[in-house]
Amino acid sequence: MDLGLAGKAVLVTGGSRGIGRGVAEEFAREGARVAICARGRDDLDGAKVALEAHGGDVIALAADMSKADDVERAVETAAAEFGRLDVLVNNAGGGSLGHTWETTDEEWASTMDANLYSAVRATRAAVPHMRAAGGGRIVNISSAAGHNVVVPGVVDYGTAKAGLLAFSKSMALELAPDNILVNAVCPSFIHTSLLDRLADTLIGTAGATRDEVFTNFAAQLLMLPRIGTVGEVAALVVFLASARASFITGSVYNVDGGFTKSVC
Repeated sequence: MDLGLAGKAVLVTGGSRGIGRGVAEEFAREGARVAICARGRDDLDGAKVALEAHGGDVIALAADMSKADDVERAVETAAAEFGRLDVLVNNAGGGSLGHTWETTDEEWASTMDANLYSAVRATRAAVPHMRAAGGGRIVNISSAAGHNVVVPGVVDYGTAKAGLLAFSKSMALELAPDNILVNAVCPSFIHTSLLDRLADTLIGTAGATRDEVFTNFAAQLLMLPRIGTVGEVAALVVFLASARASFITGSVYNVDGGFTKSVC
């Protein structure tokens, strides 16, 4: 199936590892020109090599997406290098366990900067370029934690991701006249290094090994008997950015193995 992404200019924030890297690689397979940004230079360089193996143009930008100046610089650099910007995937983010109602203002601010304000700022910078191109796609990577409590101790992360869902819907409404379509994707229990670290903290309480923790996660929390893969998230993101999704905007999609019980 031709997704119509060949030659499109794409920016994926937080694109050096995990879901962001998987999304970037999927775009590269479709023939898109891909810019990725992240803080760690080593991870960026490794991801750039992997993306270039698919034969397209790749830019790797060192940027801390929790900082306003870095966000704007990343967007403007990608648009300048490619001569346009067609797709923005706001994937940058992260959180820490143990954040509760006692979480400090500084910790709240850090989480909001990483997960919500980074997307707000990147969208603000990207929209003029998309308008100039006659339209575009924005896909925001939220989380099932934005509408369900996944695990205890992530109150600020869940709140930021819920804000990202509200932001996505508002932007879809505001940008529809410009043919800029905005959607959100909510993963949960996807096999990444972040989930590995979470599982490791639960060895002994939720299972004797990491794999046993994963098995118990699935058995207790999901409809499907396994943890999800990065590729399963990436496939949906790339579809939403494609010509095949030209009548989809303002929507939220769960990629969570049935964690969010949507079936009546």
